[in-house]
Amino acid sequence: MPASFIAAIFFIYATLAGFTGAARAGESTALERINFGFSAAGSVASAPLWMAQDSGAFKKYGLDVKLIFLAGGLAPVAVMAGEVPFALMSAGVMVPAALRGADLVMVAALSNYLNQVLAVAPEFTDVKQLKGKRIAIQRLGDLTHIAAREALKHVGLAESDLQMQQIGGGPARFTALHTGNVQAAILTPPYSTRARKLGYRVPVNLYDLKIPFIGTGVVTTKQLLATRRPLVLNLLKAIAEGIRYYKRERDGPIKIAERYLPGAAREEIADALDHYNRDLDDRPFPRSEGFKIALELTAQQTPLAKGIDAERFIDPSPLRELERSGFFAVTGGSK
Repeated sequence: MPASFIAAIFFIYATLAGFTGAARAGESTALERINFGFSAAGSVASAPLWMAQDSGAFKKYGLDVKLIFLAGGLAPVAVMAGEVPFALMSAGVMVPAALRGADLVMVAALSNYLNQVLAVAPEFTDVKQLKGKRIAIQRLGDLTHIAAREALKHVGLAESDLQMQQIGGGPARFTALHTGNVQAAILTPPYSTRARKLGYRVPVNLYDLKIPFIGTGVVTTKQLLATRRPLVLNLLKAIAEGIRYYKRERDGPIKIAERYLPGAAREEIADALDHYNRDLDDRPFPRSEGFKIALELTAQQTPLAKGIDAERFIDPSPLRELERSGFFAVTGGSK
């Protein structure tokens, strides 16, 4: 087993030990305690989880969920280690791990299109002036890297025309742009909203291009789905109710998001929620076309990705089961 893999496993166990080792006083023992991983720091892409957590939907379905931040590409390793039985991850993070043998499957998708923006310093009136300059992404190979490729392609630039800087989450990328450490950045609301207000240009809004890509999906293992299907169903019920709360209410979701986005202004948070609402389905079925770009990019690195059917990475059967049971009709989920 590679030393880097062992080190990653050790890191996850060390990080999560404090969360899983101690009982939380005052909570019902009837609730099943699980960890849920996410890696999009400062992003409203995780908002359905926040809504399910803070509105009480997880507890309604018998779950005591601890949301765990996992830096970089640790989500697949965490899921495979069993310490995080569920995690949010993009198709771009999931595909390479699955092709290397990781027992991963996506059971829901919280976004089906690229929805980042390319923000550039105001002095660059022509995007071609960015040649040789630095652009902030979170990590090579992740969603922001893929978004950068597609945004640059749209304006006639190649990835090799700029220097990709691995800066970190949304707050760090915005700060790098604002302080001049980079000349462009891949951002999402609320940080893209803030950048616009400060005069930064946004030549590309990827959501307007409707490029299929699952940037945020609920991933677990095929083994867990086979052996703990009721758990998966309850989790998806709670997330679906979190989505419904997100889409139907206004003040409540803003107040919840304020707790997860400290320092963001209320109007920035409202704009961020509206931005993601456009791409959030009441019935969050994962779509195979959302894996196309991830497979194409992975195929450049390994022949394992060539000719692979994207259907192997998804399992919509739990959501289909909820659909047949009438769950979405009761909760008001539209098709």
